[in-house]
Amino acid sequence: MSDMIDDPVSPMRTDIDRDALYELAASIKQHGLINPITVRPVGERFEVVAGHRRFSACKIAGVISISCVVRDLDDSATFAVRAVENLFREDIDPVDEALFIAEYMEKENLEEKQIAQKINRSLGYVQDRLAILKMPDYLIEHLKHRKIKLGHALALMKIDDDTTRHVWVELAVRDGVSVKQVEWWVHNYEIDKIRMTEATDPAAAAGDIPAGLATLQQCVRCGAMDKMSEMSLVWVHSGDCPPSEPLP
Repeated sequence: MSDMIDDPVSPMRTDIDRDALYELAASIKQHGLINPITVRPVGERFEVVAGHRRFSACKIAGVISISCVVRDLDDSATFAVRAVENLFREDIDPVDEALFIAEYMEKENLEEKQIAQKINRSLGYVQDRLAILKMPDYLIEHLKHRKIKLGHALALMKIDDDTTRHVWVELAVRDGVSVKQVEWWVHNYEIDKIRMTEATDPAAAAGDIPAGLATLQQCVRCGAMDKMSEMSLVWVHSGDCPPSEPLP
């Protein structure tokens, strides 16, 4: 009976699409629940382990008797089952992934490499998700609602000035730019920082810029090699240039 089943204590999804949920409820009401949910016994009741969205839709549809697979699982095994069911779904947003992974790591006292093995993901995948939790609220909000992709967010986090970063985050959301475009923004930002350092720091102006910043590039006009801080970026079409009228 559905009144004996409780929602998960630590659900994977923090925000379920209401419209999609009601569509699923209508489908279940018409065709029934095709895939049973998984529950575990907790005292004299049961807790949803996998199938939280289906369970919520069944309640909306007024389904009293729900098909269940009952598994005797401890907290660790419950987290593992939820990870398998949810982390490979495309409709799970990266913020929910990050929160789930962080909670899993804390509960089980796991290192990044260990959690990567348990959820069958790469170490980089885990590190990228955990990096979300260190992002400013406005960036997390855009990730949560899929207004910006994780690749954009990670690139923009290289900008250490929050005011500048916030402006470019909003531009990225508004204009729907590519990750490469964001990387160019970050590149320009770093070049501007070098120029400002050279203008205010005599040692930097003399050429004592930390290794990795004073990268040399060749000037396309004169062919000389010089520091990137002395160069200007040139924008060109990524493919063949389209035919156009000569510029005045």
